[in-house]
Amino acid sequence: MKFLQTALVIGLALVGIVRAQEIISTTQMERQIFDWTNQERAKIKAPPLKWNDRLAIAARLHSDEMAQQKDLSHQLKDEPVFTERLAAQGAHFNSAAENVGYGDDAESLHDGWMHSPPHRANLLNPAYTDMGIGIVRVGDRLWATEDFATVLQKFSSEDFEKSLEQQIASLRSGHGLPPLKANASLELRRIACSGNASPSAAMGAAPRGASQSYAFNFTAPSPEQLPTTLANRVLELSGGSYSLGACPTQPNGQGMTTYRVLMVFAR
Repeated sequence: MKFLQTALVIGLALVGIVRAQEIISTTQMERQIFDWTNQERAKIKAPPLKWNDRLAIAARLHSDEMAQQKDLSHQLKDEPVFTERLAAQGAHFNSAAENVGYGDDAESLHDGWMHSPPHRANLLNPAYTDMGIGIVRVGDRLWATEDFATVLQKFSSEDFEKSLEQQIASLRSGHGLPPLKANASLELRRIACSGNASPSAAMGAAPRGASQSYAFNFTAPSPEQLPTTLANRVLELSGGSYSLGACPTQPNGQGMTTYRVLMVFAR
């Protein structure tokens, strides 16, 4: 009986060691694929991706779901779309992509993605800044997910407004135009946060005595992305001033983060 007990303990210990090695090996494979991806990006002079723990958690959870359901898919039964899965882990982004696959080892997974044009395009897309990988082992099969995103800096309303002012000043300076006087408007910010982004609502905050006023409302993920019509108006004005207010919006149905902006130009 003593021998059987000893054998059982040894057997359990060996199982624990094997399981620990499997966990470590899948983590190592995730990092291997991450390193290989950046090596491939360097060959085409694309900026390196940063490892993102939020994306990695989302990827591992999805790989585990695929393994349990034995289904290779971007959206499994009763599962939200992948952008919502990323947002649920706290990721803030304005674009994202996902690769999924299964294979025997890290090399076969990476090679399979690199030899598939749409998956390769995601791996090498210079617009993406961050990446997370999740691999789950079931028997001899590896289920894997790669999530990519262009991660956004999270701005307060004040910071977004200041960055937008700097963007407009830089745009005019680059065309040899004098700066416009900028005014942060608490009233415009309040209207933007209320959800009433109509030009007529914005015009109510226009300076009194202005001979001409123009109102703009738009949503943007970052201050650098000015609408073309707004950029054209900024360059058409010989002088004057503008007021602005910005408010972060709730992530939309795709998990994207944006800011609602109201602006009034006056002359």
